[in-house]
Amino acid sequence: MSEVRSSSIGSVRLSHGAVAALAFVAVALAFVAVMMVSMVTVVTSAAGADGEGPSSAATTTVEYTDMYTAMANIAAALATLPPLPPPTPVALRQRQTRPAVVVDPSDPGVWDALAHCETRGNWATELGTGFAGGLQFANGTWTSNGGAEFADSAADATREQQIEIAQRVLAGSGWGAWPGCSSLLGLR
Repeated sequence: MSEVRSSSIGSVRLSHGAVAALAFVAVALAFVAVMMVSMVTVVTSAAGADGEGPSSAATTTVEYTDMYTAMANIAAALATLPPLPPPTPVALRQRQTRPAVVVDPSDPGVWDALAHCETRGNWATELGTGFAGGLQFANGTWTSNGGAEFADSAADATREQQIEIAQRVLAGSGWGAWPGCSSLLGLR
């Protein structure tokens, strides 16, 4: 807040917005004053140096025209302009696409990267959320793809056993079985 003090009205508190508005009004009034002085100067110079009447060189005739006639005159003047050159064709930007990622699912490095994304590489993760192991198998997915032949839960299976089941899941469902991490790693 800004405080303006005056002996006749005491003190008045103004917000910064009010101070800015007052400053704008002051600038606008100054502009109007300058314009008025300029107009008086033009009228005075048109009246002649001695001030006794208009000089013959500064005599101007003003014709008033209605708006429609003025617009017609402007349109006629625009019609006499040369035509614009045709627009220069601009090639459209080519959409950038990522090159297709060719991944060998038998490469254990792919599964290590996926496990690192899913569980920070902890192949024995068991959080009780219905997902287990380094690749976060749903319990039903683990069992339906033959994981029960290795262990009841993916968290109890070895890394190699989990990779074997993951390859079966990949063959049936694709990389979408691990939607977040496979997208993040560029596998799909």
